[in-house]
Amino acid sequence: MLSIHYDSSFDGFLSSVFEIYRQHLDVGEFVAERSYETEQGTVSADLFMQPFHIETNEDSARRLKRAIVNAASEDVLSLLMAAFRSEGAGVEMGILAYLRKLFAGLEPNYAKNPASAEMLPLFKLAQSVRHEAGGMLGMVRFNKSPDGTYVAEIEPKYDIVEMIVGHFRGRFPNGRWAILDSRRGYGVYYDGRRTNFVSMPDPVAMSRAIASGAPPDEFTRMWKSYYDTMAIKERLNPRLLRQCLPVRYWKHLPERQQSLAGVEVGSGRGEKRGNIGFASQSLPSVVAQRNAAGAMALPSHA
Repeated sequence: MLSIHYDSSFDGFLSSVFEIYRQHLDVGEFVAERSYETEQGTVSADLFMQPFHIETNEDSARRLKRAIVNAASEDVLSLLMAAFRSEGAGVEMGILAYLRKLFAGLEPNYAKNPASAEMLPLFKLAQSVRHEAGGMLGMVRFNKSPDGTYVAEIEPKYDIVEMIVGHFRGRFPNGRWAILDSRRGYGVYYDGRRTNFVSMPDPVAMSRAIASGAPPDEFTRMWKSYYDTMAIKERLNPRLLRQCLPVRYWKHLPERQQSLAGVEVGSGRGEKRGNIGFASQSLPSVVAQRNAAGAMALPSHA
């Protein structure tokens, strides 16, 4: 039985599934080669399984996506992609089990049944991922860096950066901005025309560089002033506040970087937070270097 190793991307996973069908591989597990630790911790391969590394092949991934759409629908493909972004333990084997039954074609209405044993857990995962992505649209805080780029740092539970890019590209089509996931060590940079992936080899060092950069800009100061002015101390409900705005997100929200009517910001995990800005190398120069080295850019429709 094989332990399939892949590069942790969705296309990498689909390439692995394509090869599993092509070579009739007997698979026991998937191991995503990530440079960071997920909510479930670092996944180590089973010592009793034979490692088998599969390279990402865009053509194979494209063909499998087309097969999924033909057998089910675009919505099902989108759901599988969202479930995959949960990075949950065993999510790859769950998707593989669903695809095997889907392609077997033994049940005519299987693709339209969200309550099937294979689809239901994937549906719940996708729902959680989409819920965080929707909530994150209101929790991204940009600050202007010295080179004029607006930068936001986030640490979501799920890998949702690419899911929220389209919203901000529609909101700020003419500006230069970046959203960096400091937990996963990558982000996206928009230069006013196209969106590029930006990798951070050392997320901790990058986060510190961001925190020690430029002071809060005028918009950040205005937002904090507005937030403090609108707050009604007599109606403060800390429990409801934490329910609607989990403490895990506070460290990147300037309005929560202070004591608000007796609520200490430092009560959660790692709430101490600096202001966003670049202390040394500008983001456009980083992207230029990445592009010169053959870095990947997001498609124009993303």
